[in-house]
Amino acid sequence: MQEKTLINWLEYIETLELKEVELGIERIRPVFKKVVKLSSDTKIVVVGGTNGKGSTVEFLSQLLISNKKRVGTFTSPHLFNFNERIRVNGIPVSDKQITDRFKLIEENRGSVQLTYFDFSTLAALSLFSDLNLDVLVLEIGLGGRLDPVNVVDPDLSILTNVELDHQERLGNDRESIGREKAAIFRKKKIVILGQHDLPNAVVEQTHRLGNKVFKIGREFDYKVDDSLKEWMYEFKAEKSTYLTRLQLPSLSVSSLSCALTAFLALGYELDMNVNNVLSKTYLKGRCELIDNRFLVDVSHNASSAEYLSSFIKRNFKSEIQITAVLGVMKGKDINSIIKPFKKKVSKWYLTSPDNKRAMKTEELLTVLGLDTEARVSQVKSVSNACTKAHQETPKGSLIIIFGSFYTAAEAFSAIKPLRSVA
Repeated sequence: MQEKTLINWLEYIETLELKEVELGIERIRPVFKKVVKLSSDTKIVVVGGTNGKGSTVEFLSQLLISNKKRVGTFTSPHLFNFNERIRVNGIPVSDKQITDRFKLIEENRGSVQLTYFDFSTLAALSLFSDLNLDVLVLEIGLGGRLDPVNVVDPDLSILTNVELDHQERLGNDRESIGREKAAIFRKKKIVILGQHDLPNAVVEQTHRLGNKVFKIGREFDYKVDDSLKEWMYEFKAEKSTYLTRLQLPSLSVSSLSCALTAFLALGYELDMNVNNVLSKTYLKGRCELIDNRFLVDVSHNASSAEYLSSFIKRNFKSEIQITAVLGVMKGKDINSIIKPFKKKVSKWYLTSPDNKRAMKTEELLTVLGLDTEARVSQVKSVSNACTKAHQETPKGSLIIIFGSFYTAAEAFSAIKPLRSVA
């Protein structure tokens, strides 16, 4: 019998509907115990939050690798290939490594129903457990309490921030969402809090569990100097650390500060050039500027859109003309996503990425209610929207492409042939 390819497996696990499954960690725990045998010597870091998780995971992983640690990284979603989700020392694992794990999970799950996210997480953890790694850095995909990553018991948990997003799953206010996200904390373990004004539910959870807390503005902090394009970081707890003249990247400095704090809180020494590590820290689709013309970003909620807006303000002249290509998923609070750009964007190209959960342009137009039809074009595909925006936008202006991971992913292939076009 012919072995399933990774594409075959992904097509299979994508058919597993969430609605047929009773969500929760206890459901997958029996399968986890069968296929995952993590060493007690392996340190585990779990990263949750509304935004900035990917940046935190990436920088922390690079810091650890630079410190000669063997690191397993699990993130979601991916931009181009599923293998991006599961990396060892920054390198995506092979198709065969993943399919072998999918097969193992399928053989051991019995009657337990698993979702796409369960399969992905268990595959990563199973693979990591066989590689004798020093540290695992695992990103929570959605929420915290019910996310399959929460099946592990981390030595350190990071909560980057709590904002409104995925309200249909997590709750309609920051307190409810914070409660869901704080479920990644473990009794007496280290917790890093990366937001000044966190919901009370988060703080109360740290008190209940007796966590060793490192909070921004208290145990650590950072300051950005926009004029010099640099930032500083201070670790005030235990053995204090003060870093200056750090290069200012496109990634969130708040997230980078959380990563630095995690590295130090785990007991490691910063005996490397942090700017060298920053230069190796790269996440595709995060405020990524191409040819000084296209700015591609995966921002898909109010908070990440605000960050994109601040990035533009920091890096471009105020008089620059801005055109936007926007494609979002159903259920998003569209008006909060476009709010930072309403007065800045001169022309909108509304589009729909090739995904069954994508919002159609007609619905997007209705929801937005932008000022005049002259400022808005509906274009069915992301590729055509990028091409049209490029052709109709004057030289020297900026085209921002955002709204979802899917929009960003499709934009990269669309931009490639445009880069040499005058």
